[in-house]
Amino acid sequence: MGGSTTLRRRLGNRAPWLKRIYGVYWSARRAYRSTLSSHFPREATYEGSGGRAWCVGFEWRALSTAAFFCGEDVHVGPRGRMWRHQVPDRITRVAGAGGLPMVQVLEKSRWPNEVLRRSIVVPQLVAVHTELPGDSGALRAQLLTSKTRGDFRRIRHANFSYEVSDDPALIREFHARYQAPLVARRFPEDGSVAPVEAMLDKLSQGGELVCAYLDGDWVAGVFNLANETSYDLGGLGIRDGDDAVRRKGVVAALIVRSLERAIELDYSRATLGKSLPFLGKGSVWFKAKWGGIVAKDRATPDIHMFMDVRHAAVRRMLSATPVIHAEDDALVVSKWLMSGDRSVGDTVDDARRFPGISRWYVLAEPQTLAAADARLSTNERIVPIPVTLGGGDPVWLGEALRSHT
Repeated sequence: MGGSTTLRRRLGNRAPWLKRIYGVYWSARRAYRSTLSSHFPREATYEGSGGRAWCVGFEWRALSTAAFFCGEDVHVGPRGRMWRHQVPDRITRVAGAGGLPMVQVLEKSRWPNEVLRRSIVVPQLVAVHTELPGDSGALRAQLLTSKTRGDFRRIRHANFSYEVSDDPALIREFHARYQAPLVARRFPEDGSVAPVEAMLDKLSQGGELVCAYLDGDWVAGVFNLANETSYDLGGLGIRDGDDAVRRKGVVAALIVRSLERAIELDYSRATLGKSLPFLGKGSVWFKAKWGGIVAKDRATPDIHMFMDVRHAAVRRMLSATPVIHAEDDALVVSKWLMSGDRSVGDTVDDARRFPGISRWYVLAEPQTLAAADARLSTNERIVPIPVTLGGGDPVWLGEALRSHT
């Protein structure tokens, strides 16, 4: 796009035939790229101590997504392109070896239905919002739960102070010294920060910076947007990406102060940004502590995950970080249940904690489900699915779910 813009400026008011050639060239280039991506999509392998993931047709946030399966030591392996017609066979081989194939399917009509039935459809990101009471006192009472008491203690101990600003100079400093270093630290391979000009443009649309201070020293901030229908929490920044500041509870402090700010501006709804579609002790879980409700984000594309639950690595992922996926317009969760009372209790608690999830598929070996039946049956959103392991044929998660719906 940058080359296109530069060439257009150079042409200026020159001969119309030059402009026609320019238009034909860029149209042909776009068509070539579209054809190449359709018939020869990009592929990449991601590897770590937890296993191997194989991604086709998408790169954005692929590494961070793969980390939930591969482990925190995930790194990029071989990359390239492959013929689209070879993808289904490769899916079978990768999943059969205990890996996790993830594919962005652009034209479902070109795919055999028996292949797509094996998969679950996973949004690359989910949206999180919260409904707000009428005053800050009611908000504090709503937010103070057994899950947030420790956060509130850290916030009180740190004794943060706050300031709301729309100063362009302060926002430029926030972008360069706070937001960019934090993203680089958290997502070194696939993180991105919007240009500072985009942030400055939002000032006229209700953008504002909520700053947090320690002993008068500016240590963190979040750039929010007060739009027509909701108060939207945006990009977070911590000075120089300093992890010591984060450990003082500044992220929770900025969330609480931002929600209070939303109430001051008479909003009844706030959004808490978007997160990768996994539960466990991660972003969605953290936002849910503060009243977050998970919802499907229609602007975010889906990927198809192919999981053969015979393999221990797949069951480990579904146990530690249950996957949020889509059934039509609803969001559901798939989780593997390990044996033991604590795992059962956590599952029942989580099914109550996430009101945006319409159904919880709990997969386990028959004897594990039988032992847990009395407790699982207390929540009507939980759907137990017995799985017999040890057979020679793949046990595809997608097919297992469809056989029980």
